[in-house]
Amino acid sequence: MAIHPTAIIDSKAEIDASVEVGPFCVIEGNVRIAAGCRLYPNVYLTGWTTIEEDCVLHPGVIVGHEPQDVGFQGGRSFCRIGRGTILRENVTVHRGTKSESETVVGEDCFLLGGAHVAHNCVLGSRVTLINNVLLAGHVEVGDGVTLGGAAMVHQFVRIGALAMITGNARVRRDIPPYAIVTLEGHVAGLNRVGLRRAGVSREESAAIREAYRMIYAEGATARDAAEQIAALGTAPPLGILAAFLRAESRRGLAGRSRSQTANEPGAEAAGRC
Repeated sequence: MAIHPTAIIDSKAEIDASVEVGPFCVIEGNVRIAAGCRLYPNVYLTGWTTIEEDCVLHPGVIVGHEPQDVGFQGGRSFCRIGRGTILRENVTVHRGTKSESETVVGEDCFLLGGAHVAHNCVLGSRVTLINNVLLAGHVEVGDGVTLGGAAMVHQFVRIGALAMITGNARVRRDIPPYAIVTLEGHVAGLNRVGLRRAGVSREESAAIREAYRMIYAEGATARDAAEQIAALGTAPPLGILAAFLRAESRRGLAGRSRSQTANEPGAEAAGRC
């Protein structure tokens, strides 16, 4: 184990022998760090935090600290960072508010400098947060989502798989899978680049377009649209979309952009989809 002599490590921490710990890192409490991880200088890990294999934490990262929530009463809660995830400079990921709850960042995620993941958020795999993205508490983010720089997401919002959120967006309502989202948090169209990169066929993409027409038909409810989508076929992307619409929502579904500018500047910002 390569631990810099200026690092401070709690005796309760469990750190694999292959982990590199840089200068002035602080690891306190019941932190567990798996094989192949690297901590750059000034990383702070605390609480009941697990860092899975092959993660890289850059300077100033804070994981597992107490949530920024006036309802926090102390007690044990958790934070987990999935295998292969990269946290760039000054990323903060806070643990759950209620006892025994958790905040989760999935595998192979890429969180750029200054991004904040609040208490009880759940991020899927291959999620990209560009610089200074702010996720409020209890936000759920599906696999392959990219959020552009400085995007802000309201608490309890759900963002479906392979959605693309433009930079500086204000997301107040649930975003269905595969959507491109405008500055005002409206759905402007499909993330066709993301669908193609994910290996979705042309036939499946056409079915998704038809499904979107059902979702945004005048007077349609999310559950009604889900039932109609189920009739389109059994392709996995349709199943993901239907399941998202059936699931409980605290915020309701985002509306469609009136401008229909799916290809507005920044809407397809660089990211892994």
